[in-house]
Order: sequence, then C-alpha cells, then structure tokens
Amino acid sequence: MSGLELEGVVVARGTFVVGPVDLTVPPGAATALLGPTGAGKTTLLRAVAGFLPLRAGRILRDGQRVDREPPERRRFGFVPPNLGLFPDRTVLANVAFPLRLVGRPGSKERAREWVVRFGLERLADRYPARLSSGERQRVAMARALAAEPAGLLWDEPLAALDVESRDVLVELLRELLDATGIPLVLVTHDPATAAALAGTYVVLSHGGVRFAGSAHSLPGAPLDRFLARFLGFDNLYSRGELEAPDAMPLGGRLLTVAGPDGVVVPPGAVRWRPAPGSGAVVAALRATPAGWAVALRQGPLTLRVRVDGPVPGVRVGDRVDLDVDLEAVRPLATPPGGA
Repeated sequence: MSGLELEGVVVARGTFVVGPVDLTVPPGAATALLGPTGAGKTTLLRAVAGFLPLRAGRILRDGQRVDREPPERRRFGFVPPNLGLFPDRTVLANVAFPLRLVGRPGSKERAREWVVRFGLERLADRYPARLSSGERQRVAMARALAAEPAGLLWDEPLAALDVESRDVLVELLRELLDATGIPLVLVTHDPATAAALAGTYVVLSHGGVRFAGSAHSLPGAPLDRFLARFLGFDNLYSRGELEAPDAMPLGGRLLTVAGPDGVVVPPGAVRWRPAPGSGAVVAALRATPAGWAVALRQGPLTLRVRVDGPVPGVRVGDRVDLDVDLEAVRPLATPPGGA
C-alpha cells in the first residue's frame, strides 16, 4: 500500500477555485485540511471522494490514478459533517450498508464484527435518533471502515463531542490507522484533533494553499489571523488598533515590527510589574489549571498573559508598567486573496 497522492489538483465550484494542491499521505498517516470557513476544505475533500470533478491534476491511490473513477470505485470511506447515517436503519444495518453495496458476502456477520469492535453491540438494534453524539460518531467510524477502504476522508470528525468522548475516539481511530495502514485526510477546525491525528497540515485560504508541511513546522510559518488563532495566540492587533492615539506609546513600538495585517504578541513577550501612575491597568485576573490568566489593558490594547505562580498583591484596577520584547513579536500577513 502506497497511500494517497494529489498532484496539481484543481477543483472549481462556480467561480470559486481551489488549488493547485499537491499532497502525499503515506499508509497509516493523516493529513489535516485547515483554514477559515469558505477556504475550500470541504470542496477539496469532496473532489477527492469523487463527488466533484477536477479541473486539473491527478488523484492516485496506491500509485494508480482514480480521479476518472466514480466514487464507489475509488474505495475511499467518506464521512460528511452530518455523518450521513440512515435514520430508518439500525446501527447494524448502517454498518452493513457499504458491504452490501459492494456485494461483499457475509455482510451482516462482517458488520457485526465492526459493531463489536467499536463497542456498539448493545446498541446494534437501535436507530440513530436514539443514540448520543458519541455513539453516532462510533457508528459512522465503523461504517466507514467496515468495507476496508483504501483511504478515509473525514469532514469535521468528532465535532460537537465533549473532550472526554473526543479523546477516546481519537485514540481508537489512531489505533485503527496504525493497524490497517489506511491513509486519512480530515477537515477540522479543532487544534486538539488535528494535533492528535495529523502529522502534516495543508492550510487553505480563499482556495489557495497557504501552508503545506509537517505539523511541527506550522508554528514557524508566516502567520495570518486564522493560523494565529489556530495556534492558540490571543494577542492579535490590526494596524488600525496600533495607530489609535490612546494606544501610544506601545502601539507605536509594535507598528515598527507589524506586518500588513498587524502583529501577534506571544504571552511570553510581555513584561509587566505593578507601578502606580503607569499607563496600563490590570483588567482581569482569573485562576486556571495552568496558572493565572491576566489581562492588561492600555487604551484599546488588551494584552493577555499567563503567570505560573501566584500574583500576590495584584488586583483588578491596579496600575502596571507594561513593555513588550519586540524580537518575540510576530508580524501578521494578509492571506492570499484577503483584503
């Protein structure tokens, strides 16, 4: 098994064009498609599945071109955002459906094996309406894998699940990918899911590829607002915010290192200390499992920082002296096609 490859793939929906996209997903590996709403993630995934034609490029499965094949012959398990379960079929019948579709002998017995594998045996005769969100996700996973697909395409996996349910299913899916060698392409807005499953990321913006590479190299990529938020940065400021008269002098200093769309100030770049009469104020204090979250405000700028230890003697409303290490500040780029 050689995995899944996209070579110069371009797909269009009306006047909206995605690509060209080049992508290699080895057996047992996962790639996350990231980007803001409307970036083209789902359009690209549906094209790989065979539901949209290509304008250019090739899709290869195990080294063989499949982009001219209908969806059912591509052997990709596709899971849409709404999971696509049949409401009038039981759990067992849902899981058995793709096996019957391809004429697999013993489809019911094979489906029952996957029902057991996903811990759904006591729910086998229930209908989707009587299942929890996590149980429906398990049914969708079992159905997608039951026909032994050559690749798995998943749009917003594990959406709307609580943290514990998501973590359990992520671990189960990770074990199955390792055991089966199936390549996975997933669309997600959730950093935790992407980090837990995917070794590579493709970031789309307005249909263009903003970033393509290893998950480890993403934090060093040029940042736009989506990437900064996805990576967990809170302190994002536009050039307009920095140019406001009451943002001075801090805003003026940040402008010297700003990009076309402003700056990102990492929490570790902020230096502060209580200082009566200074121009910044403690706007909020909040205890978190990771320490204290502190919001410091100067004019229109609110800098959020974290403190590992206690913050004795500091209260909301106290004046503080505020400074920023400009060498740690990141410029914000305007994404391709952005304003």
